[in-house]
Amino acid sequence: MTAARVILTVGTGGVGKTTVSAAMAAAAARAGHRAVVVTVDPARRLADALGVRGELASEPKLVANHDNGGQLWASMLDPRTTFDRLVALNAPDPDMANTMRSNRIYRNLADGLSGTQDYLAVEELHWLAHDGRFDLVVVDTPPSQTALDIVDAPDRLIRLFDNRIYQLLTGGNRGAARILSRAAQRFVKTVGSVVGSGIVDDAITFFGLFEELEAGFRDRAAEVVQLLRSDLATVVIVASPRTDTITTAIDLAGSLTSRDLQPDVAIINLVHPRPEGLDDAPPSEAVDRLKQRVRAEDLAIEPLTAAFAPGAVVMVPSLPGDVHDAVGLAHVEQHVAEPILGHVFGADDTER
Repeated sequence: MTAARVILTVGTGGVGKTTVSAAMAAAAARAGHRAVVVTVDPARRLADALGVRGELASEPKLVANHDNGGQLWASMLDPRTTFDRLVALNAPDPDMANTMRSNRIYRNLADGLSGTQDYLAVEELHWLAHDGRFDLVVVDTPPSQTALDIVDAPDRLIRLFDNRIYQLLTGGNRGAARILSRAAQRFVKTVGSVVGSGIVDDAITFFGLFEELEAGFRDRAAEVVQLLRSDLATVVIVASPRTDTITTAIDLAGSLTSRDLQPDVAIINLVHPRPEGLDDAPPSEAVDRLKQRVRAEDLAIEPLTAAFAPGAVVMVPSLPGDVHDAVGLAHVEQHVAEPILGHVFGADDTER
């Protein structure tokens, strides 16, 4: 099955990244596409931005249905649900799946042990991108460093499978009931004396069972890397017109480029409105203050605009209050729809 197009939205905290993600997905749906926006951030900002009552879950929820066939869906990564679904779909038989889910190591990982969420976000992206219901997946990542953790997760997962200790625990006979090599026995005895033999036994059982799933995890991780580096993926950096967030955005762009993920579009959100005729307005305290604010923002923004191609920087004016309803979302959508959809789907496909 051909993968859907993907928008990976990254940026520091407090710049309205979740709202921008929701607005891009909403604009795609309004243009006739079947879009899903998924947040990796456990906060309920996405539900608030979309005006969705109740909590979002791993299973996408239909938010809007348009007459032209466009649909807007939304979901939130739930590590336990994602891991359970992977095991159910990929385990050789139901008994093994049940044994895996009852394992203590599995439960700790599935309940969000540090780092697991990054791997499962990759799995969630793979699942949504190959779900025939959608032709666009918008991923709202957590703040900057965590976004890089998600980008790095596929390679880290593959390195884990090649790690000597992992190979030691899963080497020899396949399955949980294996005879460990002498080297593995010594390693297990040493670790068991520190953390307890019960935990080590659970770990050996878990990795023995996981060996049956390893090939699938490895293949899907590689496919996500390929997808994110392909023409099907668009990387959008969101910033605000402040020196600190612009600096972070430039650093983030460099980090992504070093990972062969070239940022395509920068959205500068919360820009102070620039009324027509401001330069010619009669002097006054209010006008002078506004001009100073605009100049300061322009200076802050300049390094980021210089780093992107002409037309690849989108400005979104701020509203008097926080964006937390349909009116605010429509305001952001109005500014991002044409440039983003033109980039993702092509200039002639922004409206189907």
